[in-house]
Amino acid sequence: MSVPAPRLKLYHYWRSSCSWRVRWALDFKDIGVELQHVSLLDGESESESHRSRNPLGYVPVLERLDLVGNQRFLSDSTAIVNWLDEAFPNASLFPGDSWNRARVRSLAGIISSDTQPVQNLNVLHRHSGDPAEQKRWAQEFIHQGLAAFERAAAPVAGRFSVGNDFSWADLCLIPQCYNADRFGVALDDFPTIRMIVAEAQSLESHHSSHPSRYEPQN
Repeated sequence: MSVPAPRLKLYHYWRSSCSWRVRWALDFKDIGVELQHVSLLDGESESESHRSRNPLGYVPVLERLDLVGNQRFLSDSTAIVNWLDEAFPNASLFPGDSWNRARVRSLAGIISSDTQPVQNLNVLHRHSGDPAEQKRWAQEFIHQGLAAFERAAAPVAGRFSVGNDFSWADLCLIPQCYNADRFGVALDDFPTIRMIVAEAQSLESHHSSHPSRYEPQN
């Protein structure tokens, strides 16, 4: 007798690139999940209820609820996607070859560790109270991160960042390119990235997980 899969709930913010990574992974792997929007703009993410899920108050957070009602929370998009790929191995986001898996993680880290965190709202606000200066700061680090990704990916890319299979590296790259557009950073200098973006946009899971589908309607 098979054991029913645990119920999953994702606490996310519509425009968060980290949230999009996880939504996309769930859609790509066809994993059922309940979505709960958490605003980053009105203090909801800083509430005690959300900090009980993630003490830092960040999104995304994945909740796992078993048959007897026990809750488990997992935060950080990297940890969540790694767990999803192990728990639901269909449509894997990591290559079978160990060297290529390392390449995927290395490329992903350029975005998830070195580029995206310095664009978080708390960093922008700490840097300056001037929106124009915040934008300049974000543009500088986005361009720097994408330039590094372009140089690292160019020798190993196929249709996607590492070869021809969609991977965790692409899940990090495409939301960052969405942020680049928001902050006015063109992709003209990055032909490999432009090619990967075009390929990713052909995936149904790109459209079904895209921020525009989850923008709150006031």
